Amino acid sequence: MSNHYSRMVYASKATFKPFQANASIDQEILDILTTARRENQKNNLVGALYYGHGCFFQCLEGKQADIDELYAKLQKDSRHHDLKILSLQPIEERRFSSWEMKYATIDREVRTFLRTHQMAKFDPYRFTPEMTAELVDMLQQVDETPVDGAAKPVHQEMHRGVSLTVFWLTNVISIIATAAITLWITQA
Repeated sequence: MSNHYSRMVYASKATFKPFQANASIDQEILDILTTARRENQKNNLVGALYYGHGCFFQCLEGKQADIDELYAKLQKDSRHHDLKILSLQPIEERRFSSWEMKYATIDREVRTFLRTHQMAKFDPYRFTPEMTAELVDMLQQVDETPVDGAAKPVHQEMHRGVSLTVFWLTNVISIIATAAITLWITQA
């Protein structure tokens, strides 16, 4: 049977600055996740997103035509620029099949990854193909934890009320922690 799915991994740079008085990084990331989840569900795409040091690292899986269509839209999205495809390949099955868009807060793992590859900061534009594959593997393997509450598997239903409040609070905490660790790494 021939491959009918593809995986595209791309990097981009955020057009917003963390912690500016007029542009909260928390809200920007949450808006991006909300849009990504809605568009991915509509287009039968799945994947994961990592944000660090002003850069996005995103993995998308689905039919190539759907990926191409979404990527054309992404190129026009004013919230990021300098899109660069790091990897594009056919795959037998989707590894993120239960996630519309998983937002991973794996900062400890990423710091170790950066040290291993002798990088001072998160810069996916400098990744080798092997580094890109390694980070995709890390994103796929990370389990959902209370801190990583930014996404729920597609098959789980979100409860209204308190659960939704906790969901958004964990998103904000995850993003603030990511930003704080990024600042710490760059100042170290």
